Amino acid sequence: MHKNVSGKPCGANNRGFSLLEVLVALLVLMVGLLGLTSLEMMAMRKNHDSYLRNQAILQGQDMADRMHANEAGVKAGAYDTTITTTVPVCLSTSTTPVINCTPVQIARYDINEWNTNNANLLPSGAGTITGPDVNGRFTITESWTEIDEGGADTKSFSFKVKPLP
Repeated sequence: MHKNVSGKPCGANNRGFSLLEVLVALLVLMVGLLGLTSLEMMAMRKNHDSYLRNQAILQGQDMADRMHANEAGVKAGAYDTTITTTVPVCLSTSTTPVINCTPVQIARYDINEWNTNNANLLPSGAGTITGPDVNGRFTITESWTEIDEGGADTKSFSFKVKPLP
């Protein structure tokens, strides 16, 4: 048998890990894993929030494009979201070409389809258009509901657009 400098057999004082040391190591490991899980959940929530904001931006841009394409409807004041909109008669059947619609009817269709898409793409999604202001700019606002740690929170995104030259 080998002996160390003090004259005792090698390994005489080595008894391995105690159960308490193993339990402490497991506790530290579990706290770390819970922290990582919490971090991952927060990242997923923020990613979803970013996705919803991106959808709102795309929807707002969609309405801005529709307004740019229908200058006559904008001049007629037809892009007022306070007016209840329904699908115009000229678009109620698939056999009727869009060319038979007036600019006001196209604007009503645009608002109806836009808010239908808002409701489908965003939780409690809705859009409003206000204006024009003194500079001829309209404010397009998208709103939706996000669920976070504190419960439901209403978010919104607004931007201004000048559809007429």
